[in-house]
Amino acid sequence: MKRSKLGVAITAFFITFLAVGCSNTSSNNSSNSGFDKYTTYMNQGKDAASSQKYKTAEEKFEDAHDVKATSESKAYADQAGDMKDAQEEIREYEFKDALGELDKAANKTNGYSVMTKQASKLYKTIDKVQDHITNDINPLYKQAKLSYRDGDYQVAVKSCDQILDLPYINSKYYKKVKKNVKHLRKVANAKLNGENVNDDIDTDNLDANDDDEVTTSNKQTPNSKSSSSNSNNTDNNTNSNSNNSSSNSNSSNSQDNSAASQKSSATSSSSNTAANNNNSNTNSSSTSSSDSMMIDGQTVTGRVISQTRNQLSSIGVDTSSWSDQKVVDFMRSAANSGHTTIDSYTKQDVENFK
Repeated sequence: MKRSKLGVAITAFFITFLAVGCSNTSSNNSSNSGFDKYTTYMNQGKDAASSQKYKTAEEKFEDAHDVKATSESKAYADQAGDMKDAQEEIREYEFKDALGELDKAANKTNGYSVMTKQASKLYKTIDKVQDHITNDINPLYKQAKLSYRDGDYQVAVKSCDQILDLPYINSKYYKKVKKNVKHLRKVANAKLNGENVNDDIDTDNLDANDDDEVTTSNKQTPNSKSSSSNSNNTDNNTNSNSNNSSSNSNSSNSQDNSAASQKSSATSSSSNTAANNNNSNTNSSSTSSSDSMMIDGQTVTGRVISQTRNQLSSIGVDTSSWSDQKVVDFMRSAANSGHTTIDSYTKQDVENFK
């Protein structure tokens, strides 16, 4: 009887031991399976990030985070998301917004080193692009637009050519800028040659990297195009009996109009009045303003002005109270003394200028 009870006890012990062992094995297998999935997703995310496929990288890092929430998986997913957003903004030529996303990615705590380096490198590239647009391209584009508005189509074409001659303009980052400039040049050149073209140039938009003018103008209805072109096509219709009240300001016989009509004419068609009336002061004033920022037929850009200020500062000259116009005037004065490069400026040039 005692042997029977002992046998039962031993059998029960072995059954319990086997059950516990199986349970531990199952738990370990489950843990290992979760670890394997996390590692797999993280490696897939890293591979995608290395290939600059940031959308895929973000998804894989998020999958890894779902399996095992770690500070690393969270940081990697966020960083990949920042890089994805930066890519999209660059494709849309929204460089200022892209710089913000790249800055976040480059300074992400616990970020993936590969993406950190990619973000830093791309930030430098886009920052230079934005600098070129702001300091080199936009001053010339503004001059082209204002010259076009005032009917000085020759200066408008020349300013566009200066932009199109820039050494970096064919880079993919300036595709939108180049398209806008080429369109402005095409219309200005047509008007310069006396062709009757629709006026679809927005002279209030002075940023070459803004919405594509060609695309915008194609969305206009024929009536809206006709309306916008009335003030600039007057030299071909000076004897027109148009019923459009805006054309009254373009008529060479406007002497019989009221004082209010004369004021409107002077404001809305200064360029065309100048073409038919040598006494126009508006156009000559605008041309004078454009010429004042040019030396030897070349517009002085914001970058050159900044470099000139730095050079003068290095020789002990404080230009903080100088306007940009005064800097250009100084450069013109120095050029008359034979100093035509920035690093050739001297204190004597400053004394001669004063």
